[in-house]
Amino acid sequence: MARHPQTQARQNAVALIQAAREAGWARARFELKPDGTTVIDASMAEPDGGDDFLSGDLRMGK
Repeated sequence: MARHPQTQARQNAVALIQAAREAGWARARFELKPDGTTVIDASMAEPDGGDDFLSGDLRMGK
């Protein structure tokens, strides 16, 4: 019996996530979209916080 392409893609994504974790990657995320595209977000380091700022950096007017 042939596998469905999305089932095969899911199994490949799971295998890649497991391999990334074993290799010490900080994060790995896979997203399989209904149209068949795959989004991969992986990194060896945690992302920097997007809201690290000083109150002096805020320019709300004069």
